[in-house]
Amino acid sequence: MPDVVLLCAVVIVLFSLAYFCMASIPFLFVRLDVPEVSRLFRGLFNVYFWIVGFAGLVTSGVFAASGRMGFTAAMLLLAVASIAGRRGVLQWIDAQQSACQSGDAAALCRLRLIHWGGMLANILVIATVARSVSFIF
Repeated sequence: MPDVVLLCAVVIVLFSLAYFCMASIPFLFVRLDVPEVSRLFRGLFNVYFWIVGFAGLVTSGVFAASGRMGFTAAMLLLAVASIAGRRGVLQWIDAQQSACQSGDAAALCRLRLIHWGGMLANILVIATVARSVSFIF
């Protein structure tokens, strides 16, 4: 497998991660208790986990075909963590959104913490994947 194919696969994963980073910024400037915004917020996390999981699975397949088992394991770990973490995070978001709608003022703060935590975790994953690009060649 040519190195350019491996690089393209990693760039697709990085693009998926960067998309979430950029798409989550506008949510810093709006109230998360507005029903339309809360649906978009939940949808952003839902799509993020599916896209990163799928891109990680495809990339792990590409690295497996090239015989690079370290990268295969890393991309497979990213995919499995994304797919496995999706349900828990979405349940946590749903619980906080329900609490917010029932009048719990602290739930809005917890939603913000989920948002900031997701952004921070995503930035750490971007940095890790971007740093690994130099090891492809």
